[in-house]
Amino acid sequence: MKLKFLYLIFFISILGCISGSPIRYRELKGGYPKTDWEARNAEASKILSDLLKINTVRGNEGQAVQYLQKIFAKEGIPTRTIVPPNQPNRPNLIAELKATIPNPLPGIVLVNHLDTVEFDAKEWGEPPTSGLIKDGRIYGRGAIDMKGMAVMELMAILEIKRSGVPRSRNIMFLSLADEESGSVFGGQFITKNHAKEFQGYEYAINEGGVASRDIVIPGSTIFNIQYAEKGNLWIRAKATDLGGHGSTPPKDYAAIKLMNFFRDVREWDNGIRITDETEAFFYQLGTISNFPNSFFLKNAGNPFIKPLLSGTIRSNRHLTAMTTNTKSVTGLMTTEGDKGENVIASTAYGKLDLRLLPGTDPDKVFAQLKEIAAPYNIELTVTDSNPADSTPIDTPLFQTMASVAKSKFEKSTVTPFLSPGKTDSSYMRRIGIKCYGLIPAVLKAEDIDTMHGKNENISVENLKLGSQILTEVLWESNAQDQ
Repeated sequence: MKLKFLYLIFFISILGCISGSPIRYRELKGGYPKTDWEARNAEASKILSDLLKINTVRGNEGQAVQYLQKIFAKEGIPTRTIVPPNQPNRPNLIAELKATIPNPLPGIVLVNHLDTVEFDAKEWGEPPTSGLIKDGRIYGRGAIDMKGMAVMELMAILEIKRSGVPRSRNIMFLSLADEESGSVFGGQFITKNHAKEFQGYEYAINEGGVASRDIVIPGSTIFNIQYAEKGNLWIRAKATDLGGHGSTPPKDYAAIKLMNFFRDVREWDNGIRITDETEAFFYQLGTISNFPNSFFLKNAGNPFIKPLLSGTIRSNRHLTAMTTNTKSVTGLMTTEGDKGENVIASTAYGKLDLRLLPGTDPDKVFAQLKEIAAPYNIELTVTDSNPADSTPIDTPLFQTMASVAKSKFEKSTVTPFLSPGKTDSSYMRRIGIKCYGLIPAVLKAEDIDTMHGKNENISVENLKLGSQILTEVLWESNAQDQ
């Protein structure tokens, strides 16, 4: 308990420095280079619209990569692609802007992915591959996740090049393939087989966190910078038994066994845990809350306080995801699923997506799941497994991201964020890259709900805001040696 307390105090001391952290480039240079952000944003909007017209649902990244390569070529920034074997249309794109001074500082990678998830066009108010710009918003699958951020990163690296400021760090623009399907041809492939590409690089900025308004605390603007993410355990389940006629069902059969197994899994291990990673998050929320909520949030890890927060946490699915090991049933089918309603299938299949808090061993969880499955004679197979991972926040880049973000809005705050979802940062952290996640656009709940949902869109103003924040972060990072 003493170590945990000291750990929290360390986090608070780091976060407490954010509001007072100097923005050194502005001080040293008398302000940022002059930029016509309205013109730049018109350019960014056109690029994003074009990218959204390219359908990259779990594939076809090659066409999007070719589009980006033409932009980099026009700006005189060299590019190269890394293509997985037998996947010619799933390239990973690298563009590099080299430092202009001798003995440069460790570089920064701007990470994005160009693939997207599926869509049902009938559910959308605007065509999901139209790239329509309407009423100050840009519509299309991937507008937020994550072609929008790819364009913000693109504009940032272009602005650094165009401004002509001395560069003390190499800057890499990295567009990855296949993130939505497990990164087999993207993040996993490139870090396992081409780790040398990242020699001389120390940091990465990726997705994983978002800036939000009016979501957790009404009236608040919160920049959630991801520095840690939950682990994952993906499982395929198979149940077998005698088939039969639907009019004379046996007591147990494959589909019932599988559903009962899923029920037991969902009811198992549902306790709330305030880990070290989330305790600092709740503390920061307490700094912008009114009493008595401020007291409860700042002391969320106290065993006497935690029960009082349970109702609030359970009522918010995002907070629940940050404080529990979640279990989602993501698939259910039978071998006779496409046959008549009167057929009892002999085999049933299902998929589980478990997201695990830091300190949870995926292998031990799988062993416990096999015990739950044993009475139903269900066969389990792991399709993907990763422990939780994190990056220290006592780094110059985290401080810079936090101070630049806070400078955009009065009464905003920065929280260190544990991401419930998995990103390509988990693979980059394995090769020693310090990764932080922030889509630097201020989103409301209705905006966030469009990611992987219908009518995904991003406002033109948010596209400009994100481009500015990332550009200023790069300017500041290139002034840290001066």
